[in-house]
Amino acid sequence: MTQPSTSVTALARRFAVEVDVNPSGTADWQPLLGIEELKPTFTPRREDDEAYEDDGANRQAITGSAWGLELKLIHRAGADGVTMNAVQEHLRVKSEAADALTGEAHVRWFDRSGTGEAWDGRCLVDWVPDGGKGRDTVSVKLNGQGARVAITNPNASPLPVVAALAPTGGGTAGGTLVEIRGRRFTGATAVTFGGTAATSFRVVSDTLIIAISPAKTAGSVDVLVTTPGGTSANTAADNFLYA
Repeated sequence: MTQPSTSVTALARRFAVEVDVNPSGTADWQPLLGIEELKPTFTPRREDDEAYEDDGANRQAITGSAWGLELKLIHRAGADGVTMNAVQEHLRVKSEAADALTGEAHVRWFDRSGTGEAWDGRCLVDWVPDGGKGRDTVSVKLNGQGARVAITNPNASPLPVVAALAPTGGGTAGGTLVEIRGRRFTGATAVTFGGTAATSFRVVSDTLIIAISPAKTAGSVDVLVTTPGGTSANTAADNFLYA
């Protein structure tokens, strides 16, 4: 019997969604994984604005707007296979906050091509597990708080971006299996740990590389990815600690 496959809408594939997991300080953007369905919404608020001189014809004024993101997520575990994915868990915790201040999440979404639209906004989170006997999926609605803001598309640059490592450290003998999360990894030609080539690496998708750490002396090093577009910039997100 043919096994059913999970379908992903063209819109869900077109847009990337990232969550700021450090909204109280310098933004720490992490990719939201497991998106199966995605529907961005934007609704202008209109009120009647007729005057006598309109002779009964309808006229409206735009007095505001509302935006949101409606998502279906495949509930995922983290690198250890047990702990739930940290970015998804960040949104779930926000959905249970007792007030709007602590429950507000910071998100951005943008066209993966780097040439389309890109937006940033703060929102409140609805998190509703779908239940049932099948896959573990969750219906999530991000309800805009205030205006959405047009931003420069993060994918406009051709450089790859390392957004997160899991785990963030390993032994000096090397051999640690490391998940490298980010974007624009397609066609990667090299992965280095402090200038030393990874023992091996595999490009799983445009946002995920699996690498084996090489042997290094104790200390913190930068994990950089090189593609035909160039080498990822050095940021705090690419730090790997040998101990």
